[in-house]
Amino acid sequence: MHPAFDPESITDALDRADMDLWTRQPPRSDSARLRFLLSQYADHHTLAARLRISPAELQAVLPGRQGAPSEQLHHAITREVARLWQPLIRRWAHQSLVVRGGLMVHFRGWFGFTGAAGSSDDGRYRLLTEQLPTLYIGRLFRAREREADEETLRGIVADAVGEAYFRVSPTRGLRMVELKDIDYIEFSY
Repeated sequence: MHPAFDPESITDALDRADMDLWTRQPPRSDSARLRFLLSQYADHHTLAARLRISPAELQAVLPGRQGAPSEQLHHAITREVARLWQPLIRRWAHQSLVVRGGLMVHFRGWFGFTGAAGSSDDGRYRLLTEQLPTLYIGRLFRAREREADEETLRGIVADAVGEAYFRVSPTRGLRMVELKDIDYIEFSY
């Protein structure tokens, strides 16, 4: 796993899964990656905000300048390029998954019902691999495109895995399934 990506982040896990679909590799050097990112954003301030740095820090590492990005900035650049690279390929793959299904999730984390204690369905650390129901795939990708927070994405994944693993539908209001304390999560299609 690339050190730029957080193994506990659903957002990063979706981006890592999309990386397997690329038909061309993204730029490799930080200066080439920054040139690509500058072509995607209207101004330096917007890009600096996305990378969580000041515009002055961005100016210092622009291509043609003497400064090299810090390790933290290098990782932020890598994540942002992965998020934006080949959007048409990504969109096509996501639409295909929404129609035909086939999105697998593999994770280790605290997972189970939030109800009364004492059953085998109680929350505990589990290592699971499940195929997500098609209904939730579209919700997950739409939330990701809207840049939803991790808590929202975690709720969608919890409902989807709850329906696949426990065979209960949270949409019918049967029980609440919770996913937290994720050690790692991966998606594949």
